[in-house]
Amino acid sequence: MNKKNKLLVVSWGIYPMLTGSSVVVDNIVTNFPHSEIVLIGEEAPNVRKGEEDNKDRTNNYHVSPNISLFGKGKGYLRWLNLNKLIRYIRNIAQKENCTAILAIFPDEFYMYAAYKASQQLNLPFYTWFHNTYIDNRAGVFKLLAKRWQPKFFGAARINFVMSDGMLNFFNEKYPGWNFRSLVHGFEIPNVTYIPPQPTKGKIKLMYSGNINESCLDATLRLFDAIRKKPNYELHIYGKEASMKHLNIDVDKFVIHGFVTWEKFVASFEDYDIMLLSHGFDGERTEIEYKTMFPTRTIPLLYSNRPILAHSPKGVFLTDFLRENDCAEIVDEKDENAIHAAIEKLLNNGQHREKLIKNAIRTATIFDVKNVTQQLRQAIFHEL
Repeated sequence: MNKKNKLLVVSWGIYPMLTGSSVVVDNIVTNFPHSEIVLIGEEAPNVRKGEEDNKDRTNNYHVSPNISLFGKGKGYLRWLNLNKLIRYIRNIAQKENCTAILAIFPDEFYMYAAYKASQQLNLPFYTWFHNTYIDNRAGVFKLLAKRWQPKFFGAARINFVMSDGMLNFFNEKYPGWNFRSLVHGFEIPNVTYIPPQPTKGKIKLMYSGNINESCLDATLRLFDAIRKKPNYELHIYGKEASMKHLNIDVDKFVIHGFVTWEKFVASFEDYDIMLLSHGFDGERTEIEYKTMFPTRTIPLLYSNRPILAHSPKGVFLTDFLRENDCAEIVDEKDENAIHAAIEKLLNNGQHREKLIKNAIRTATIFDVKNVTQQLRQAIFHEL
C-alpha cells in the first residue's frame, strides 16, 4: 500500500456543525491516520457550543459559500459561488497532495463541486450517499438531480451507501453502477449487560434527535401517548425552539436541550426506556421512508436500556430491528399499542433482558474502527 495516499473528504456538514451527517463524517475522519485524510466542509452558526474534545482537527478546512439577500434565499444564492468552491477544493487538494476525493451526500452543491474538482485534477472520485438523491427531490432540484446523479454514479469508482436497505434499492433501480454498503460509524463502548434497577417513582422515557419530516408523525404519536399516562415522564434531548415551532407543548415534558456527547451517554442510566421513531408518512418520498436509517438508533443500541421503536411495516429500520430482535416494535398507528409495548418492557423481565443483550451485540456492527478500515481499504487498495 502506498503510504503517500491521502483522501480528501468533501461534506456540507462537518465538525462542529450540529447534524447527524457531520457526526458520522467526523467519526470517520478522526479515526483515519492523520496524514491520510483532509476534510472540507461548511462553516456554520449551528455549532456544538461549549463542547470540547481532544481530537486533532488541524486537517479540517472550513468554507462559507453562502449568500443571502436580507436573510433570505441562501439555499439558492450560494450557487453563484459554485465555481469559487470548486477552485477552493482544487487548491486544497493540490496543497495537501491528495490522491482521491470522497464526496458526501445529502448535499448536491458540495458533491457537484467535489465531482468537478476531481475531474479537473484527474483524481479518483468516490461518493457516500447518506440519503437517496433523485428519488427525494422535487422541482428545479429534481431536474438537476436527473442530470447530475448519473454523472456522480458513473464517475465514482465506488458509490457507498449508508445501509443495506439503500444498497438493495440502488442495485435494483440503477443496475450497472458500482454500489457498496458502508454503515455509519460510531465509537462503540465495551458494554456489559447490567440488569436495570427496579423503577422508583415515575417511569422515565428518553427521546433524542432532531424532529423533522422523517419521523414527525410517529414522534408526535409517541409524545401524545406518553402525555396521557400520569405515571410516565418523558425526557427530550433536542432543541426546544424547534419543538415549539412544531407546536409541541414542551411544558408537558422535561427538555434537556443540547448536551455534550459524554453527558448524553452518561444519562442513559437515568431512564427506563429509550424511544425511537420512524415516520409512517409525511412530506418525504416513499422510498426515503423505506430506506432511511436514523443515526440516533446506534447509541440507543448500546444504552443498556430497552428500546421502544415506533416504526412502520415494510421499511428498512423496522426490518433491521426485527431481524436482530433488539427492540420492542410498534408498527401501527395506535396509542393503545404504544401503551401495551411500554408495559411489556416494564413487566416482562426476561423479554427485556433478551432485547437489551441483542441490542448490545447489534451495536458492534457500527464500530467506527471497523467502518473506517473498510473505507480505507476500499479506496486505497486501488490507488
